Amino acid sequence: MKGLRKWPWGALPVYNGFTHEERVRGWQLVMFLIDNRLMAKPTVCCISGRTDRVQLHSESYYHWHPHALTQSIHLALHQRFRSPDRWRAIVAQYAVTGDEWFARLSLTPVDLAGQLRAKYGLQITDVFGTASQSYGVHIPR
Repeated sequence: MKGLRKWPWGALPVYNGFTHEERVRGWQLVMFLIDNRLMAKPTVCCISGRTDRVQLHSESYYHWHPHALTQSIHLALHQRFRSPDRWRAIVAQYAVTGDEWFARLSLTPVDLAGQLRAKYGLQITDVFGTASQSYGVHIPR
């Protein structure tokens, strides 16, 4: 079984209230699941249907079901607070009903992590422990 990957890039800014450390743990968990064939690596953007330069995106780093997005859509999603018109154009182009997960994203920052910790307690932050139980494997820390 392959171990956890090391984060090779610089510090990540807070996103949806998730700290750099929480975001890295979420990334490590998803990559561990993919590396060990417990989860398939997504290859198609769930918004555009394109297959080029697909990356993974999570709104919540306490869960391990990321969205597959093309690099350009992923970048626009993260920049939506500073450049909402670009994000609105993507939503207008690809949303069908307006109820899609990406169409409902806030254009102002939210503290989703804080809301989840308040609702479920600090145990929700133990993504390795939760995933270990769900998959029946030991995830190294």
